[in-house]
Amino acid sequence: MKQRPRPLSIRVRLALSLLLLVLTFFLAWWATGWAWPTRELAYRALETAHGFGPGEIVAQGEVTFEKGYSNQSGADFSAWMAGRSGDSFAFSVLEQAPGPLWRGNDPLRYAFQVLTPTEEVPLAATLLAQADGPFGSRPVGTPFLFHSEYLWAICALDPAIVRVELTMNYTYKFAVGDGYSDPMESDPVTAQAQPVAQGVWLARVRLPDPLEGRSGGYSANHSLWGYDADGQLVYDSGLS
Repeated sequence: MKQRPRPLSIRVRLALSLLLLVLTFFLAWWATGWAWPTRELAYRALETAHGFGPGEIVAQGEVTFEKGYSNQSGADFSAWMAGRSGDSFAFSVLEQAPGPLWRGNDPLRYAFQVLTPTEEVPLAATLLAQADGPFGSRPVGTPFLFHSEYLWAICALDPAIVRVELTMNYTYKFAVGDGYSDPMESDPVTAQAQPVAQGVWLARVRLPDPLEGRSGGYSANHSLWGYDADGQLVYDSGLS
């Protein structure tokens, strides 16, 4: 006569249930892209992944653009974070995962960036996000972008720097036959950076498309200007 297998004990069944619950949790977490319930936890995870800090979170905010502008940063980031550890600053952008969850996106250059100003280069900046504006058209009907908007994070250690400006322009060329025209410079646009923490600023610059729908290519340049409390220029990075 065949013997029936003995049922598992309550202790074993409980252990297996807990193991299944843990595995289900990690599968659900993996499915969200390792998202976290708060921005702060998502930022701390990026800190750990990049070997930074742990530092102090000094500022955070929303990544927003005007209606009609499309985020070109590679993902629909909706928040930025700024942290500091020693003489270094870290800037990250986060996207909201399904539900009230937050995550970074490591393959993108904007996910986590570390800047360390020095005595020789007291101002440092990094691009947080870029958005392209609505399309217009030339008289011949060729569509082109009216503007692109750039969101920059800037940091400084020098306490003498209390006001910061950021200037941008384009170096561009038109397609001519099988080649290109000589490089030209668009008119510079300067933005007053807004302070968000001690030694940290954000700046928005909007540049018109230099090609206006014509064939060619262009690259963006920027420069930083730092001023003291008396309005005296302390640092000029020059265009780069």
